[in-house]
Amino acid sequence: MARRRQRTQFSLFAFQDIVTGLCGVLILLVLTMVVDLADRRAEERERRVPEVAIEEKTATIRKEIAELKKKLDAAREAARKAIVSAKDAAAPEDAARLTKDMTEKERELAALVMQVEDLRTRVAAAKDADERSRKKVREMEETRRALENRLAALKNRKGVTLIPERGSIKSPIYVVCGHGGVEVLRPLAKKVRRKWIPFGDMSDGVTGELLGLDHTVYTVVLLVRPSGVEKMNELASLVKGLGFSCGRDPLEEDADVSLGEAGDGT
Repeated sequence: MARRRQRTQFSLFAFQDIVTGLCGVLILLVLTMVVDLADRRAEERERRVPEVAIEEKTATIRKEIAELKKKLDAAREAARKAIVSAKDAAAPEDAARLTKDMTEKERELAALVMQVEDLRTRVAAAKDADERSRKKVREMEETRRALENRLAALKNRKGVTLIPERGSIKSPIYVVCGHGGVEVLRPLAKKVRRKWIPFGDMSDGVTGELLGLDHTVYTVVLLVRPSGVEKMNELASLVKGLGFSCGRDPLEEDADVSLGEAGDGT
């Protein structure tokens, strides 16, 4: 018997599956690229639309501006022609009236100019007066500060300032007795003369200071310190012997004595 040759079965299903899968992948990639391309075109279209619209609007606006300029120029020309025609058609009486009005306006303007000049003059005078007032106030303020400083110095100073009264019948001559002698304070024309005389030369020294003075014009005021009480009566007798009226006032031992401005010029 003849043997039958056995044939092996060959199948292409696996190859077809691979081809089918590859085709599907390719189709999917193509679709993806198509969708992406469509999106990009849509975006570019959206970008271009506003720019085109803006350019169209700009062109429209420029066109309208040009038309408006033409209309404005036409209106100006028409107004100029109307004014010229109105001037040409004006009556002589209207021209006279306008001339009169212009003359009145010029007079009013001249009056206003004069008023302005007058106001400027007044303002300048007021400024000068204000400056003078300010200067006087500053001087008064400086004087006040100087007086306050002087008063403060007098308060802090341990001493006595003698200020003769104005309008008195006789001018005072002060004689300070103490500290081993006497001190004669004579007010001169613009200063004060101070003369120190020890107790040993008191008689000759006081006599020399008072001898040339008129006792009807001057009076002597004795300022006695505690250290000069013993010489007080002797000094008073000496002054009265020269014909001067004499008064006495106590004085602290350590107090300084000065003659104030009210005594100057006496």
